[in-house]
Amino acid sequence: MRLSRTEEHIHHVFAPSVPPVLTVQPGARLEVETRDASNGQIRPGLNTPVDRSRLLPVTGPIAVEGAKPGDTLMVTIERIDLAPAGHAWIRPGLGLLGLNPDDPLYVREFQVADDVELAPGLRVPLRPMVGIVGVATPSETLTRYPGVHGGNLDCVDLTQGHQLLLPVLVPGGNLSLGDVHAAMGEGEVSGSGVEIDAEVSLTIGLAPDTPLEGPVILAPHKTLFLASAPTLDQAVMAALQRAVKAQVERMGVSEKDAYMFASIAGNARICQVVNGDATVAFELPKEVLSW
Repeated sequence: MRLSRTEEHIHHVFAPSVPPVLTVQPGARLEVETRDASNGQIRPGLNTPVDRSRLLPVTGPIAVEGAKPGDTLMVTIERIDLAPAGHAWIRPGLGLLGLNPDDPLYVREFQVADDVELAPGLRVPLRPMVGIVGVATPSETLTRYPGVHGGNLDCVDLTQGHQLLLPVLVPGGNLSLGDVHAAMGEGEVSGSGVEIDAEVSLTIGLAPDTPLEGPVILAPHKTLFLASAPTLDQAVMAALQRAVKAQVERMGVSEKDAYMFASIAGNARICQVVNGDATVAFELPKEVLSW
């Protein structure tokens, strides 16, 4: 099954008011076309005003037959195919360092092949990842924001071969995704990676009656607990609390030992600091937590 990036499949909020464009059975495999974060509006030499309401488009929603609140969606990213070129930008008011509000938008185009050419003789490896993956929330949530539903997490581990677990918050789940990057550093400090059109191949599974407190990424050698909050400290604490709780429940260790093991073997990582709330991933190796 395939979802194209046509206008009728694109939206900008996670909400029950956005009806699903496709309903699938658990275990379905799909190819989903996504648009770049600017929705084609930001390009070198393109001087038309940017319509901010059209930024960060996602493709979907995709409903899963039988999914209900209290269940968990299991989204496995099988493959990410990228367009030949992507774009990055520095926009006044966005990013940690910011720009003078009177400064013009700064935009670069980058060719994408086996790597990303930043400049002649300067190349960095491809790091394809999906910036936004989320389910519908009971009340409207803009695609810009991260949260319990997923959304604009911008975690580099949302990549090929990894599985994202999300709590079902409304009947059907109503999954949508977009904002693919060809490469992006942790933090996305200027507010942009190499933003690019893409096609994402994924499988959507369903775990009934398995409530989840927030996004979890399962990777071959690690498990990551993602949390978003107004400050980095709050996000780290929320992600760490879930990592400790998972060790207690799944490994049978005491809470004090789980806390100690997280400090010895775990990693608190910054995903992004530019989407309103900051997003953090607390990472535990398989040796400490088997999911």
